Amino acid sequence: MSNQSEKITQQKGGRTMGLQILGWSFVVIGVVIILWGLFEFPMNQWLGLDFLSFAASGMVAIAIGLAICKAAAFLIIAAILVTALLLILYIWQAAMGMGMSIISYVVTAALVTWLISLVLK
Repeated sequence: MSNQSEKITQQKGGRTMGLQILGWSFVVIGVVIILWGLFEFPMNQWLGLDFLSFAASGMVAIAIGLAICKAAAFLIIAAILVTALLLILYIWQAAMGMGMSIISYVVTAALVTWLISLVLK
């Protein structure tokens, strides 16, 4: 009986370790994407769509990685909020029509609210 419980504990530990590796891999990949964007574009283009696509996608990867790792709630919420701000800046720079921009802002705000509520549960 105890042999079986040890086996179950080892399986759960292996799954947790795998999720930790996956989460930290997402975080590292997100940092690499942001650094790539910083080196790819000069500072005067950091508010352009090209750099913002690097920054937003890197922050999405970081937020996903922190959530998978089950980091502290304030870190996950901070990553979600920074990602949302970058997405809002990206939408603003995209110069879409006013209706499309408003819809994008509302969807972004709803998604951020939902994700933060999931983290706080």
